[in-house]
Amino acid sequence: MTTAPATMRIGELAARTGVSAHVLRVWERRYGLLTPIRSTGGYRLYGPSDEWRVRETVRLRTTGLATAQAAAAALSASRQASDDPTSTRSVAHGARGGAAPALRERLLSSIGAFDDGAAHAVLDAALEQLGVEEALQEVILPVLHETGERWASGSFTVAQEHFASHVVRHRLASLALAWDAGTGPLAVLACPPGEQHELGLLAFGVVLGRAGWRVRYLGADTPVATLASAVETLGPELVVLSAVQTQPLVDTADHLDQLSESAAQALRSAHLVVAGAGATTPVAERLGATLLTGDPVDAALRVSPRGEQGIAP
Repeated sequence: MTTAPATMRIGELAARTGVSAHVLRVWERRYGLLTPIRSTGGYRLYGPSDEWRVRETVRLRTTGLATAQAAAAALSASRQASDDPTSTRSVAHGARGGAAPALRERLLSSIGAFDDGAAHAVLDAALEQLGVEEALQEVILPVLHETGERWASGSFTVAQEHFASHVVRHRLASLALAWDAGTGPLAVLACPPGEQHELGLLAFGVVLGRAGWRVRYLGADTPVATLASAVETLGPELVVLSAVQTQPLVDTADHLDQLSESAAQALRSAHLVVAGAGATTPVAERLGATLLTGDPVDAALRVSPRGEQGIAP
């Protein structure tokens, strides 16, 4: 497991995982899930391994396991990874040059074999060794791209492509459990009508939430009127529309004129951003939006965590 130092107080661990400090203390006392160290000032400090075990327990509970079973499984997986030299981050060579390529190959192999357990084990290792942002950039998103390439070339079937999407969506959804823990500004994320590819937007939301934003996620194929209604109700500081094709964004621009005056004003008042492979300068101009380029992680990191600086050029 990672050797990064324990630096988090329990409040930060609670905010990062979406599990209350009270519940974390219960899990620590009852199941031995957490192994804090004491600071010189006497505070209990938690590290990345503790965060991983909490997140894994939360994920396993969503599969129907009781908390005791989920915690025991998370602890067992943590110990196994600690004993596995291939699961330890390479200090000499760094994560990018060492662990990431092997993790990508293991994940692709698991997808090819439809091995759900193995795929989740690789994702566990990637998140533990690399951290969320680097795991997304170096393992998860590249594997999704490669899966698409293999499907296009015929070396993967559509069933394997769907399986990969399901596994990744499930994991990203578990990382999104802490979206309400932020204290920063509010962001609404959606794909326009006709756009079904949402995993990039979901990854964007995970990183944005970890930066302190509160996120409301509307997902794929969101009708323009539904988006406008949500924006009118919530009054977010940021609205992100993501698409891998340009046409859904063009269609959205065409539909804006059909909105009620109040709904249109709500959208104009929020900072509207377009992102994804389908987002272009012309369509951003038609929507009166800001174009956000780059992969989902870099794009999210360029958004100020407190909403004070807007989006960097």
